Amino acid sequence: MVDAQAPGLARRLRDLAGIPASGANWQERLLAQLGKIHLLGQAYRRIEFLSPETQSDVRTAMGWTQEQEELLASTGVQDEWLVLGQRIEEEEKLRVARTWLIGQNTSHPALLLQFAHVSQRLELQLVPGTRVRGELVFFPGAFPLRVLVKTRTAAQPLLDTPCGVTVADAFDAYAEAITHNPWLETFPLLLRHVIPLYDKEKWLLRDDANDCLPFASNGNSGWQIMALSGGRPLTVFGEWNGSTLFPLSVWAEERFVRL
Repeated sequence: MVDAQAPGLARRLRDLAGIPASGANWQERLLAQLGKIHLLGQAYRRIEFLSPETQSDVRTAMGWTQEQEELLASTGVQDEWLVLGQRIEEEEKLRVARTWLIGQNTSHPALLLQFAHVSQRLELQLVPGTRVRGELVFFPGAFPLRVLVKTRTAAQPLLDTPCGVTVADAFDAYAEAITHNPWLETFPLLLRHVIPLYDKEKWLLRDDANDCLPFASNGNSGWQIMALSGGRPLTVFGEWNGSTLFPLSVWAEERFVRL
């Protein structure tokens, strides 16, 4: 797949190897990912029959790149952008930073991706827990998420807790997103009034309607969230991969905590 200039598809195939060791019900997750890969192959074969937005999603999922200078020449979205969370991972020989934002007025989520070789310093443009006013240009797609920063002001502290949603509304938002782009790998969720629970070796977030959502505890983050809660509701932001939330930040008593 790499030789065929499809590095995105190659990575999806490599990731399949780790699913059988990912815990209970791994068969369902493996089947779901195989289904997405099959759908991607079929969509690429018939790409000329798809809408321009879906064509962009297919090319992105395959691993094609787009000239950023061309994108930056287009008109973006002006708003006050709240920087909610950030996750840095290593992929192959790259360090990848995913920074998530949401528009104060538009309520539109946005994802800023930055890359650096593992031997180089990753120069981060934005810091979680801040807000900036500026213009972001969205990459084309049926459900645009990824952005480039065209212009922005200096960052200011994020003083107020952002408005989150219930677990049910979060699932509805995710369902709407993958209806437009079934190859989305991560989706931002901002949950309000949730309490962390540890039940039968699983970490859960429960909202006021008693709806629950599983989350991953990296290191001691589960116990950290539990301590920040103290039995009281929190606002939690994280990445949802379709089955598990990876918390990135928490607001406890109006205080922002980066996990």
